[in-house]
Amino acid sequence: MMKYSPVALVLAQLLAPAAHAQAQNDNEEAQHQHENTEVIVINASPLVRTELNSAQPISVISGDELREKQAHTLGETLANEPGINSTHFARVASSPIIRGLDGPRVKVTQNGLDSADVSRGSPDHAVTTETSVAQQVEILRGPATLLYGSGAIGGVVNVVDERIAQELVGGTRGFFGGNLATVDDLRDFNAGLSTDLGQMVFHIDGFSRRSDDYSVPSFVNDEGETVDTIENSFVDAQGGTLGLSYIFDAGYIGASYARLEQEYGIPGHHHHGEEEHEDEHEGEHEDEHAHEEEAGPFADLVQDRWQLHAGLENPWQGVEQLTLRYAYTDYQHQEIEGDSPSTTFTNDQHELRVTANHQLTDQWYGAFGYHGFLQEQSAFGEEAYTPASETDRHGLFWLLETRENKLNYQLGIRYENVQLDAANVELGQQSYDFDPLSASFGVTYQWRPQVMFNANYSFAQRAPSANEIFANGAHLATQTYELGLNYALHQEAEHVYAIEASERSIELETSHSFDVGAHFEGNGHHLNINLFANRVDNFIYENIVGINSLDLEFDHHEHDEHDEHGDEHVDEHDDHDHADGLPVVQYNQEDVLLFGYEIDGRWQFTPDLRLDAFSDYTRAYTLDSTSNLPRIPSQRIGADVTYNQGNWESSIGYTWYAKQTRVAENETSTPSYGLLNAQVNFFPQSLARYNVSLYLKAENITDKLGYVHTSFLKYDAPVAGRNFSLGFRGEF
Repeated sequence: MMKYSPVALVLAQLLAPAAHAQAQNDNEEAQHQHENTEVIVINASPLVRTELNSAQPISVISGDELREKQAHTLGETLANEPGINSTHFARVASSPIIRGLDGPRVKVTQNGLDSADVSRGSPDHAVTTETSVAQQVEILRGPATLLYGSGAIGGVVNVVDERIAQELVGGTRGFFGGNLATVDDLRDFNAGLSTDLGQMVFHIDGFSRRSDDYSVPSFVNDEGETVDTIENSFVDAQGGTLGLSYIFDAGYIGASYARLEQEYGIPGHHHHGEEEHEDEHEGEHEDEHAHEEEAGPFADLVQDRWQLHAGLENPWQGVEQLTLRYAYTDYQHQEIEGDSPSTTFTNDQHELRVTANHQLTDQWYGAFGYHGFLQEQSAFGEEAYTPASETDRHGLFWLLETRENKLNYQLGIRYENVQLDAANVELGQQSYDFDPLSASFGVTYQWRPQVMFNANYSFAQRAPSANEIFANGAHLATQTYELGLNYALHQEAEHVYAIEASERSIELETSHSFDVGAHFEGNGHHLNINLFANRVDNFIYENIVGINSLDLEFDHHEHDEHDEHGDEHVDEHDDHDHADGLPVVQYNQEDVLLFGYEIDGRWQFTPDLRLDAFSDYTRAYTLDSTSNLPRIPSQRIGADVTYNQGNWESSIGYTWYAKQTRVAENETSTPSYGLLNAQVNFFPQSLARYNVSLYLKAENITDKLGYVHTSFLKYDAPVAGRNFSLGFRGEF
């Protein structure tokens, strides 16, 4: 196999198409060339930026586009955006993947503050943001560590809603919608309202969602069974938000409370040895908890969240705006088996961000501030593979940009201190102290009114998460046994390994990320091209070491309880059925390279006919051994044709997912597949004042079997089969 220099590969990807680099700026003449969705202000930045004037690739989904793409999980909602994929944990708990990075490297925020769930640690843990009541979703590709800290080394997804108004709404306005679907018997309804009460604004919203196990094209699973329904993939969720703001001449202050409740199945979450206890509970509580009777373990999630926002205009000389955002979140979810919780996860989290916008000179504008974060997580029960931990972060940041007409510069720096503490049963009290530093420099250039270029370089560091350091135990959702950086394996005998304290030095992840691109705009046409390369030193990933959890020897008496003759554990080891064990994954640090592209465009052939198309690709491998990283998404190519006629709009589209053969050691390749979708929208003229639309949507029309390479359950929970949905939405 021929090997290529990483430098040569990056140069081949970046230098050859450098003439097509993407840029965006606020040149007034150029902005008139763009559609309304592209000039929406990005709430994720304290500076007044849009998609047009950001050196870092940013995209926004809002309005009808967001309503049409909205799914139960954030990952599935964004899964067809260029450069964005989903972990696809059977549609119940999927998270976004940005350019091949997910988990603790992608920050998920609600109105700029962390979602405060435990989804960054495991793919079966739900993201607690809700897009059905959101105003817009913002995606920042590449490191966004300057404002959000080291947990955003891969990017940020910010869900924006109107729970705390910053200005009067001018009366009363609201929205409503609903959706029914066949593939999982979905029943989904949402509504929201904001109204002025003198100088105050009151907001309320809520949603309710029920779905059963979803159907798939028939396939044979790992156990040789023919399957056409993914058992234990139901969802039962509801939530609501109350907000109140006071608007005054110099600013605003407001607070909100949100409650989220979810029960959802955990497919593929088979607990070894559970057969031993089946008889004990047989016949007990037959009428309770229908979900658990039907199909194994499910998650019961509750989150209470309080937010406080405030803003002042010109509070003192030199500062144009001062903003404060604070959130406290009380989160808990239990994994229920039988009639009682088997594992409980909790998270108490405080977060504070104070930002001051200032005019440095006539042409330089900026923002500086403080970001504080205190997180206390715990897990106890059968699957508590990580000890209780506390994460304390404090960061200082400063962002600057020019306000010139054609050539703009954007730069910034952030210093952060991260302290991690855990009471570890095996190793005693463990404490780590990290000082990540991040900086970036970007430039946008308006070459012509129709052509803009941008380039951006980011240096970003990330402190390891508690899970990556302290994990030691069976993680049944991913069907692995995890060992954190704190541990090492020592071979005691053939097929017998002891877990010991590691003597390795735990380093900061350090990313050098480059972006270049171009934006072309014509009369009814536009084209975006983004090219990226990201070298990450000391990248933390789960290495499949090639042994089974039955090969592990523990220092307690667990084996003695199951084996009357301790010495026979080695002699009779070969008699064990390794199918009953879990593959051991060891967190490792190694230098890696990720690079790829994102392209999307629109061609308006006539006032009634347009074509939308996109493609993306990510390549990722380690530099020392040139081995591939696991679960990297394959190349995609997609297109949609839309036709408008009077009050009717119809569209048909196809997305092709290439075969993924660049796989990690002990990882299987994934075959290609394509999904054909269609939709018809009707806009009743009599209800035009309420912007009402009715729609009928057909997904996976050909009932294609598709395995998602990024999923831990790719052969247990493929994409949904043929689905028809009927829905409505409107606003007032």
